[in-house]
Amino acid sequence: MAGSREYEVEGIVVRHAVVGERDRIVTLFTAEEGKLALVARGALRPGSTLGPRVDMLSHGRFRCVRRRSLDLIAEAVTLSSFGRLKSDLWRMSCALYLAELTDASTAEGSPNRSLFDLLLAAMSRMDSGECDDRLLRVFELQLLETLGFCPSLRRCVNCGAELRPIENGLSATLGGVLCPDCTPRCPDARPLSVDALKVMRFWLSHSLDAACRVKVDVALGSELEGHAVSFSRWLLQKELKSREWLSRLRSETSLTTPGGDSTIARRVESE
Repeated sequence: MAGSREYEVEGIVVRHAVVGERDRIVTLFTAEEGKLALVARGALRPGSTLGPRVDMLSHGRFRCVRRRSLDLIAEAVTLSSFGRLKSDLWRMSCALYLAELTDASTAEGSPNRSLFDLLLAAMSRMDSGECDDRLLRVFELQLLETLGFCPSLRRCVNCGAELRPIENGLSATLGGVLCPDCTPRCPDARPLSVDALKVMRFWLSHSLDAACRVKVDVALGSELEGHAVSFSRWLLQKELKSREWLSRLRSETSLTTPGGDSTIARRVESE
């Protein structure tokens, strides 16, 4: 980012905070520079044209000015406000979870174009109305891959033995699959079914669109979620508030549409 005081980035708003009565500190996850914290001066002022363009989850191009402290957002152009996503409680909550996960797992100023493209693709799917647990699980696993923490799924991470098509174990602390002989020696190892291993391998070797077409029943979805939570806790060393909120929404039965159907996405069962 050397050179002119002004620069442009394409980014998604993954966090913001209020500063004073009129300003926001906006955290963008950008295609060019990774995560950036910037000041949006006057964003809270009534009638501000900048305010809506730096709302949470907005995707845009931002013209920024370097300063000795936090850089300043001088101008913004919205590329997608994800209005349909934000009109649905479940989809918006899922998108906020992906934003918090991206924010919590990355450091400022570390470019990661693959992760930016993954986040944008996931939010675009949500905006088009496609949002179930598969999308969250695929995002979580592919995020680990883009960050260099991809689970090892081909051989036992402890002894190196080739994995057999039987129940193995999966350890977040060791970073991959354990054979049945090694699983009892690892305190955090969780049982890993044959189907779960196959699905995870497929998800890591295919695009988001292709991965989300894999049929996952309720039991398999629960197993995959348990593995995702284990790796998230290991990577972040904390719980995410948005994940807790999703769990609460999923268990809430009183949220219904005018037609009486639950607004909360259910796991997609195999056909």
